[in-house]
Amino acid sequence: MIRLRPATEADAQGWSAFLAATASGDFLHDWAWAEVAAFDGQPQRRYVLEDEGAIVAIVAAQARKVFGGREFWYVPHGPVLDYDDPRAGDRMRALVIGLREVAGQHRAIAVKLEPRLERDSAALSAFHGRGLRRIDESLQVPHTRIVELPEDDDALLAGFDKDTRYSVRRAEREGVEVSVGADADQRAIDDLHDLVAETQARAGFPLPAVERYRIAWGALSAAGRATILEARREGELLASGMVVIEGDRSFYLFSGSRREERGEPKRFASYALQWAMMRLARSRGVRHHDLWGVSPPDAGPDHPWHGVGLFKKGFGGREVHWAGSWDLVVDPTLYRLRAATGIARGWLRGLRR
Repeated sequence: MIRLRPATEADAQGWSAFLAATASGDFLHDWAWAEVAAFDGQPQRRYVLEDEGAIVAIVAAQARKVFGGREFWYVPHGPVLDYDDPRAGDRMRALVIGLREVAGQHRAIAVKLEPRLERDSAALSAFHGRGLRRIDESLQVPHTRIVELPEDDDALLAGFDKDTRYSVRRAEREGVEVSVGADADQRAIDDLHDLVAETQARAGFPLPAVERYRIAWGALSAAGRATILEARREGELLASGMVVIEGDRSFYLFSGSRREERGEPKRFASYALQWAMMRLARSRGVRHHDLWGVSPPDAGPDHPWHGVGLFKKGFGGREVHWAGSWDLVVDPTLYRLRAATGIARGWLRGLRR
């Protein structure tokens, strides 16, 4: 018998084990990520799908308040289930039926499902014929690069382009050393946030509050799934980054670096940091390292992610385009009204430009 039910604290261990073992999941469905979602004003509503008593799917829906006390649910990189299993279609059908019921009980207008599946994946058939509305967009980063981590350093380095291999070796000659920060060390996350602020300011991007970084770090490191690495030269912090590990998958989450002053030698600290991060992840059983966000393949140098995309491309791997999202509409009238309101706001913004 397949049934959807609310997850409780007693499910935390089983939830985490299922997430670690399932390729379609990442840290956005980590049990600890609920603390970040709550800080963002989008508390999670967690559900597990059971088949004969075993967890076969998990759903962490972030509830966003909309007009009239209603909600709009968003499931980032979920539902998480084994889409390669022959029973995936039946389980997806049960999920949709169950989610429609519980979302209605909470007065949600719709549930946006955004699975961690590639655009051309055969697994997308699980979403066909379920009464879902296909949306060709992603709220998460739509493109990324995923690097396979071979067992030895030479093979890993061979996958980098020649400029990146040079930069990794040059950083070592420049005396850059990478260390692992202590778990739950607030100094490490505050220093990382400062470097991210410097990096984001150069690119003209907005910066999340330091408290959000502290919550993410505190929750994920306490669960044993996040590590901060720091690249220094002669004691000076030049680059820092956080890696999150879920099973055999790692994710390059937050990162920042100091830009050298004019006339100052380039130290290549960010290359040393990424090299060390991949090796650390591999030592902890990771096979797939997600660089978490690059510019679209047809984007030119004017794209805001062009520079970081070139940096990440140098580490090899393959570019991945996620499939987008599907809306499970619970209240068709209010769903259409919400969509029309969004279109009107976009039209008005265009007039003001």
